[in-house]
Amino acid sequence: MEKVSVILPIYNVEKYLKNCIESVRNQTYENLEIILVDDGSTDNSGKICDEIAKSDERVMVIHKQNGGLAAARNTGYQESTGTYLMYVDSDDIVKKDVVKKCVEAIEKENSDVVIFGYEKVDETGNIIETCKWKKATYTNEQMLEKIYNLILEMSFGYVWNKLYRKSVIDESKILGDAKVIDREDLIYNLELLNYWKKITYIDYVGYEYLQRSTSLLHNSNLARLNGIEYFVEKIFNTEIKNNEVKKKVFNMVVLHYMADAITKNIIWNDDLSGREKKKLIKKTMEKCSHQEELYLDKDNPRYLQQMYKSIKSGKSGYFYWYVKLGDWKRKAKQVEK
Repeated sequence: MEKVSVILPIYNVEKYLKNCIESVRNQTYENLEIILVDDGSTDNSGKICDEIAKSDERVMVIHKQNGGLAAARNTGYQESTGTYLMYVDSDDIVKKDVVKKCVEAIEKENSDVVIFGYEKVDETGNIIETCKWKKATYTNEQMLEKIYNLILEMSFGYVWNKLYRKSVIDESKILGDAKVIDREDLIYNLELLNYWKKITYIDYVGYEYLQRSTSLLHNSNLARLNGIEYFVEKIFNTEIKNNEVKKKVFNMVVLHYMADAITKNIIWNDDLSGREKKKLIKKTMEKCSHQEELYLDKDNPRYLQQMYKSIKSGKSGYFYWYVKLGDWKRKAKQVEK
């Protein structure tokens, strides 16, 4: 039975942490190395880690200065000794059989990574959405052909719904980029894709992905806007072996980043007036480099096409009013119910 290193990056999640760690400790696959990386928490998260480690010899605790999610994961990876590697976000829950199912699949198929399904849940435990995929194993070439759709359907772009063969990461020398504020998982996986010879999907929902209103992803602050230039440059320089695929993926990923950041950090920011929002949207679009590489892709969802039109024309209205109209329609449906 090969050892699996499970890495939890932890920062100020005392409300959720015990349940998360217990879900890892209670795996039916027992040969685990559980690495808790306390990334400079200022609440009781560090103490909770230390207490749990006293009762389980499989648990290792690392306390470090705050450096962000990617840096915490990198620290855990560098201390790991398992044959396989799994990352778990410390406010989420893993199903009890997920490690067992993944190890069985990776060994049966001799794959470099296994990808499994997940549930999006709210803070009361209600399932918002279930994301799962058919059982399949792909070669690197087949994966490249499918990568646009796999990113769009949200199976490829996370690290926490995967079991990685550690030797492949060791060979690649790839680490998470701590300078990327958002979508660091996607870049990490795209960089590793060049080293994966076989990729396996399993028909199993193994993870509960908590949708927290106070998390970075759902908070209407301006954090993501500050990372646009670096992200666009990073994704532009990420190697994808097929040039046509690279062009299509770059276009979609950049437009998605821009649309997401503008929607959540500007349009849904109640601290800004309508005039301030439109001015900030225009300023944000100007931060996007390599605009000559962007194009109107009919395969993209409608909102990304509107984002492209706004960036290309320099006018915020195409995207701004598309989002506002969608918000009004959703509110109208809620009133009808």
